[in-house]
Amino acid sequence: MTGSRIRNVEDICQGPIIRTSVLRCAGLCGKDINQLIQRGLLQRLRRGYYISPAKLDEMNTREILTVLVPDAVISLFSAAQYHDLTTVIPQKLEITLPVQKRVPVLPANLHIKVYKAVPHIYLVGIQIIQQDGYEMKIYDRERTVCDFFRMRLQIGKDCAFEVLKNYMAGRKNLQKLSEYAEALQIKGVLFPYLEVLVA
Repeated sequence: MTGSRIRNVEDICQGPIIRTSVLRCAGLCGKDINQLIQRGLLQRLRRGYYISPAKLDEMNTREILTVLVPDAVISLFSAAQYHDLTTVIPQKLEITLPVQKRVPVLPANLHIKVYKAVPHIYLVGIQIIQQDGYEMKIYDRERTVCDFFRMRLQIGKDCAFEVLKNYMAGRKNLQKLSEYAEALQIKGVLFPYLEVLVA
């Protein structure tokens, strides 16, 4: 591969993540792409998605995941940390996907934990946030509280109560929390804890 073609690839790779279709439109074939990978000028993230190794160092897991798995919604401890509802620092980025979506093969260095939800549960409380020029889906504060009570047996009642207590100490919308709790069928579980804090 000539130096001019390599420079052409560098011009194409202005965005952080580049798809195979863009490389092919620029006149590169599979052999060219493999050569770029061997030379360390491109790194394969998953099938059909590539990135410059230098740009990979500048991106965090959330940003990469937003591009590779657009249906992913940041959830549970990762959402609670974003909303300042927990002191726990998650070891993996926790996401929720619709149950019918297949989890794509992702780079091994992306530490994620995937939960699945049926559509009517998946859609409750999705919020779009802007971070460093990227749009990311995350469950809002009320949905995050509800999820901790839905998953209280797996993650611990103490963690769920901590999240609720921090929620009540900050910005809150009790009407929305009640609507979500009803939609997620955990009103009977959540409200006794809520009454303790309100009393």
